Amino acid sequence: MTAFSGFVTLLPVLAPEFGLNNSQAGLIGGTVLGGYVLAVPFLGPLTDRIDARRVYAAAALLAGCGALGFSFFASGFWSALLCQALIGFGLAGTYVPGMKALTDRLQGPWQSRGAAIYGATFGVGASGSLVLTGAVAGAFGWQAAFLAAGAGPLLAGALVALALEPVTPRAAARRALLDFRPVFRNVAVRSFLIGSAAHSWELHATRAWLVAFFTFAAGLRGESVPLSAALTVAVIYLLGPVASVVGNELSLRFGRPTLMTVGPILSAAASGVIGFLAGWPWAALVAVAAMHMVFIGIDAGAMTAGVVSAAEPAYRGATLTLHSLIGFGTGFVSPMIFGVVLDLAGGRGELMAWGLAFLSLGAVAILGVIPARRLAGQAAKPT
Repeated sequence: MTAFSGFVTLLPVLAPEFGLNNSQAGLIGGTVLGGYVLAVPFLGPLTDRIDARRVYAAAALLAGCGALGFSFFASGFWSALLCQALIGFGLAGTYVPGMKALTDRLQGPWQSRGAAIYGATFGVGASGSLVLTGAVAGAFGWQAAFLAAGAGPLLAGALVALALEPVTPRAAARRALLDFRPVFRNVAVRSFLIGSAAHSWELHATRAWLVAFFTFAAGLRGESVPLSAALTVAVIYLLGPVASVVGNELSLRFGRPTLMTVGPILSAAASGVIGFLAGWPWAALVAVAAMHMVFIGIDAGAMTAGVVSAAEPAYRGATLTLHSLIGFGTGFVSPMIFGVVLDLAGGRGELMAWGLAFLSLGAVAILGVIPARRLAGQAAKPT
């Protein structure tokens, strides 16, 4: 994922370099997820037909080419858009196929742990890409930053292709590549997907707006703060993956429905108050934001592992594809809705607007309790 955050990290440099207006820059920045959403419905279910490691290796090569294209080819809007789309297509062919390749080779409790750890690495990868490309660009220029970013997918593709033993997917009745009906017929999977939608709504909007919120909070003080808003948020982001892995271990002990109930309650409560606390002392505000990120992430691993465990093996690729589509789909919409609430309540300069915008996230997050209790009820039924 070293190329994932490259363009948005270097946007202040690349916008004037490529002659981009704000609309063009925004379109290019969003094309990573756009390319992902376009490609993953095909590449994810493909892993139910051929070994996922082959899909992964080919897609990693594509992502590497996108990053290298920025270094040697991109010079304006269209070329940058193409390179960013290649990175998005590569992400589509590595994230879900990578989880499928991993879980196909694990059994028992380690399948659950592996899924949770793998899902957590997404946040680590996004933060690592930001730090890597920013540091290399600062020292050697933006072309060198994309050159370094391109090495990551190429190494990952080689590692998966050469180090993993081949696995033949389990035979299933032949179906259309985009036929997700077998996934929706699985009652337990449906509950996990609904819970993931509520979780992703809160997570992605928080990720998208937390830097802006901290910038607003810092401006209220009219004085310097110990760390920049961007660096503070980057550190907070890393707490999410840690909480996800720890939460999955807790779910193995106390049950996934329990974690999926506690998580939304805690995170919704934190969302309900954090926006109103911008005037608090800096250290206290950072502590609340850190707890908020932990609460958001505490049930993420349990849901990801639950989807893997509940999926029929023959349809695991399609199930993981649908899971990621729901996550990225809600992640595309929720930051926009957050912005709408912010504007309707007075804009980015108003404390009340921030409070209400974050409160709207909590109102959706708490809905995750419903599928959690449904899962608990299913588990309690006599067999």
